[in-house]
Amino acid sequence: MTSTDPFSPGEFDPWAETYDHDVAALNKFPFDGYDRALDTVVKLAAPEQGMSILDIGTGTGNLALRFARRSCELWCTDFSELMLEKARAKLPEAHFALHDLRADWPAEFDRRFDRIVSAYVFHHFDLSGKVNLCKDLVTRHLVPGGRLVIADLSFQDQKEMNAFAQSVGDLWEAEPFWLVEESLPALQNVGLKVDYVQVSPCAGVYSISA
Repeated sequence: MTSTDPFSPGEFDPWAETYDHDVAALNKFPFDGYDRALDTVVKLAAPEQGMSILDIGTGTGNLALRFARRSCELWCTDFSELMLEKARAKLPEAHFALHDLRADWPAEFDRRFDRIVSAYVFHHFDLSGKVNLCKDLVTRHLVPGGRLVIADLSFQDQKEMNAFAQSVGDLWEAEPFWLVEESLPALQNVGLKVDYVQVSPCAGVYSISA
């Protein structure tokens, strides 16, 4: 990765120490509805004891921990080593890999899972990147009948996003956030089934399957 990388581990490593405090204390953009979003992922994933769960971009392990409490087998990736250190402390029984979604999968993780989940990761990719990742994950890394469930920064359309951006002022940082009006048909056009739930003014959850 080069210095022009739009999102690099170097930007996330320093955040590891305060991340859990920040998501709990900041009830505005970008973390308005953070806990509701993670809880909704768990609800839509409908985990059962012993299921294998891949958590992409696990960060400090807040989403994975919810599945661990339901006696699932956790497989967690992140591209920040310092974030993974925090997650390992919370989830000593989980499998971990330092991995960038833009790179080839670690050999141990190149398998199929009962569920794949992710929170606040995919908005770093443009629409085609999101769609390609979702298709690859569903077709190559899910068991038949499995489900990919993604919580992320998401708005119904461009107009709604623009209005929200104005409402939060200097807190706004523009990235290729999900827009439901374009994301749903784009995912459906590559043969994926998708349902969507808005959980806060700036966050939603996508449930995707083959």
